[in-house]
Amino acid sequence: MTLPRVEWILVIYYGITAHRAIYGRLSGEAKYSKDYIQLSKKTDFLSSLESAFPALAKGAPSVPVTYQWSGGSAAGTIFRESADRPHLAWETNSAPAAWRMHPKASASRAETILGDPTHKDAVSADAEFQTLVASSFGQPYLIATKLYGEADIVHLRVQIDNAAAGFEWADLGKAPAIVRDLAASTKSTSALAWRYLSATEPSDALYFDPTEKGQPWTDIAKAKSPGAGAMPPGKKPHAPDQGLDSDLLAERSESSEAEVAEFEKQVSEGNFAVADSRTTAKTRGSAQRVFSNAVKKNYGARCAITGIQTRDFLIASHIVPWSADESIRLDPSNGICLSVLVDRAFENGYLIIEDDLTVRIDWDKVGGDASLREQLQPFDGRKLHVPKAHPPNKDYLRRRRAM
Repeated sequence: MTLPRVEWILVIYYGITAHRAIYGRLSGEAKYSKDYIQLSKKTDFLSSLESAFPALAKGAPSVPVTYQWSGGSAAGTIFRESADRPHLAWETNSAPAAWRMHPKASASRAETILGDPTHKDAVSADAEFQTLVASSFGQPYLIATKLYGEADIVHLRVQIDNAAAGFEWADLGKAPAIVRDLAASTKSTSALAWRYLSATEPSDALYFDPTEKGQPWTDIAKAKSPGAGAMPPGKKPHAPDQGLDSDLLAERSESSEAEVAEFEKQVSEGNFAVADSRTTAKTRGSAQRVFSNAVKKNYGARCAITGIQTRDFLIASHIVPWSADESIRLDPSNGICLSVLVDRAFENGYLIIEDDLTVRIDWDKVGGDASLREQLQPFDGRKLHVPKAHPPNKDYLRRRRAM
């Protein structure tokens, strides 16, 4: 897998100003009333911003973006001018989880910065920042990254200078020189550093793995193999289980009405997990029944690639396979309604789906099988049919392609 190339990167020193912006609104507290981070008015910054987001150069006052991190996303806006300067903004009182504090921040959670995000007054919230500074946690940096080929996605991460024990996975010292140098040029009184990376300049070559939380940047275009640690934090490398991962077999498996009702309630509450500890053949069948009903309903009981509507030929196919991640086994956005042939092709890597939902065929894998080539040829370059709800999660698609 070739990793996407970085186009623009912004590093923010996590000082008291950034802390107050990210912490969240506190009622009656003027210091905690923002839903944005102020950016620079400098000409070179504005030039880099307009290069990364061309609509701003054409006169648009703002561009909508999606903030993404490993396992999550949030809506946001980049303002070319808001009040007297550009802003990196998010929805009201909804700072991206990737940049927020959490008392159990870890490699397997969205949050990286340790701290209590629940204080209700400015004095306590400021004290939480001072506690962080006085601790041995290290100096955090908030980092925003835009990739070539992604018009409206900004990837968010946190790096820690002199990271404490247990947080070495986010240690700034392990990042490529471009990232380290930007961080080193910031300080509490000059909190921003940025760089626009030319696609044609060899010294600007920096690549990004969207599935990696701790160290997503690399100077090398090729992703590490799963066995070398390229999987998301907290996820083990995926060794396919042909029994558990076959959605076709799961749809034919026995199910339990009690489990089906339990899983339906769970999904309605936004909980998509099915723990490994409880998985039996019947549980797999029950979970697939709930997952399948939701996915097929989203797609109007129609294959998203071939258009086939005969139910006997339709399967709710997992994007991230069942055995790879127990936390999203019931997530409808981890599913695509496919007919039998393309389900098998997708499950076994003959058919690949890009972030923009374009279908690609791996012709090297197809090899000399002329009949299979003839069957798959019409789908190469075709766009996936977009469902009524829960479209394929781009992070899940990337994880699938990395397998």
